[in-house]
Amino acid sequence: MSGPAARSLAHDDPLLRYRGAVSLERTPRWTAPWRLPYEEAALHLPEGGAGRAAMPSGVRVTLRTDSPWLHCRYQADPAPRLAGPPERARLDVLRDGQRVASVALETHGGDAEFRVSGLATEPGPTRGAPVGPPPVVELWLPYYHRFRLCGLTLAAGATVTADPPGDRPRWVHYGSSISLGRGAHSPSRTWPALVARRAGWDLTSLALGAGCYLQPMTARLMRDLPAELLTVCVGINVHTIGTHSGASLTAALIGFVRTVRDGHPDTPFGVMSTIVAPEREEMAGPSGLTVRESRERVRQAVRMLREHGDRRLHYLHGPRVFGPSCVPLLLEPEGTDRLHPSPAGHPVFAGRFLTLLRRTSCVPEPTRPPVPGTVPAASAGGAPAVGAERVPHTRKTRNTRKTRKVET
Repeated sequence: MSGPAARSLAHDDPLLRYRGAVSLERTPRWTAPWRLPYEEAALHLPEGGAGRAAMPSGVRVTLRTDSPWLHCRYQADPAPRLAGPPERARLDVLRDGQRVASVALETHGGDAEFRVSGLATEPGPTRGAPVGPPPVVELWLPYYHRFRLCGLTLAAGATVTADPPGDRPRWVHYGSSISLGRGAHSPSRTWPALVARRAGWDLTSLALGAGCYLQPMTARLMRDLPAELLTVCVGINVHTIGTHSGASLTAALIGFVRTVRDGHPDTPFGVMSTIVAPEREEMAGPSGLTVRESRERVRQAVRMLREHGDRRLHYLHGPRVFGPSCVPLLLEPEGTDRLHPSPAGHPVFAGRFLTLLRRTSCVPEPTRPPVPGTVPAASAGGAPAVGAERVPHTRKTRNTRKTRKVET
């Protein structure tokens, strides 16, 4: 544990950035990042399952510091009951993009803590003059467990500054549990995290396990989030839950894309059909649609939209990313319902997905770099202003502090 002079940061300290979060639920004791406006969660998922949006897949708590160690206080909840292998709660700590530690978290829902060393050289008056800014430290939060940050403690004398937004293109992705990260080694090694890290993109994941079936509220959210790249992976939840028949899937996807286009008329937009699902390819779901047929419906919707002028919309064939040759890399054992990439499958998925995006020219435009030396301004109350947080409004609720939708 740290000594009495160690530097403490509260969960709502303005030096902390919650990259990839859409809203922040706050109480006096903790901050919980959500990947949709948490006060409207029931409108996004009226049949239940809103807790999946509180699983901070792709969310990173970031700061710049030369502290050699970090002590984290947190709360984490158990994963929901899942078919197939269980999920282990882990949190990755990265320094300047390199993973320093992957921490196993306690998931009893109460207070817990961990400490990570090896972040930097020991700070102090005898150390030589620093060269450049302190390194960026990122806490990649668990992808399949709800998480609440209570606070951080750093070494006495450590330099601590906010991590400025930078000029990385913003990538917003929507998908199912396949995109949420099911089966990955750890949070920074889910396939979307690997794509974002390799390409230098700023990820916001709207993936929802058992909740990706082209909801209009999600289209509205994607419409309103800033983005230089948009992607969706659709089909497996439509098949499993039976939310759409063939004709209604085509119509729903056309309407979904057009709604998003109201806010992003020219942004590169990739629509991917679902990856290989060996047990479901020819099996009709509750609506009568097979997985193979769902892919054709997705392809048809994209073709029709392109014929009507949307030339920056691209169809991505799921089996080209993760197809029959990848069946040995699925998480679930043979003889069960196989749907998700295994830990070894996520890097393969990431590499092929990124390659396919580039081949179809579905990549973000270069962004304008920030003015050198500038950092986000602070708004009243010490919270980052718009430009540092994606916040259309601030609202107080009973037993909570300010809630803000985060800009990264």
